[in-house]
Amino acid sequence: YRVIEEVLGGWQLNGIANFSSGAPFTVYDSVDYSQSGSAPEIQGFPSNRPNVVSDPNNGPKTVERWFNIASFQRLAPLTSGGKYGNAGRNIVRAPGFSGLDLSLMKTFAVREGHSLQFRAECFNFPNHPNFFIPDNDVASPNFGRILQAGRPRLLQFALKYLF
Repeated sequence: YRVIEEVLGGWQLNGIANFSSGAPFTVYDSVDYSQSGSAPEIQGFPSNRPNVVSDPNNGPKTVERWFNIASFQRLAPLTSGGKYGNAGRNIVRAPGFSGLDLSLMKTFAVREGHSLQFRAECFNFPNHPNFFIPDNDVASPNFGRILQAGRPRLLQFALKYLF
C-alpha cells in the first residue's frame, strides 16, 4: 500500500488559461499615391490608407478571408495623387486568442534534505490554432488572408534534483 501511495499520491496539477478578443489593426496601401513617402509624423502610419465603403468586420472569418476585402477601395494614383483615403486606424479586428497551459509535477523524497522532482508540462494543451493578423496591405495578392499562426501543442518533461 505504501508503494501505491508513493507513486499515485502527492501529484500537483497547475494551469494557466489565457483568453482575449482580437486585436484591432489598420488596413493600408503600400502604394504611395499620397506622395508623402513614409512619413508617420504626418499621417500617423507609414503608408497610405484606402477608402472604406462598408463594414469590413462583416467578413467570412476564415483563414482565406478573415474580413470583407470588398469593404476597401484603393485610391487611383492618377486621379487621387496627393490625397489620403478615409479608412481609420485600427478599424478591423484580428482573430482572438485562447490558450491553456498545464503542468503536472511530483516531488519524490530521496533522503533527508534531498528530493527528485518530476515535471510534465504542456503548452497549448487543446492544440488550438491561434492565428496572427491577416495580411493588411490592399496592394498585396494575399490581402485579407491569414498567413501565420502560433505554435502547436508543445510537451516537455524534466527531472530536477533538489538538495
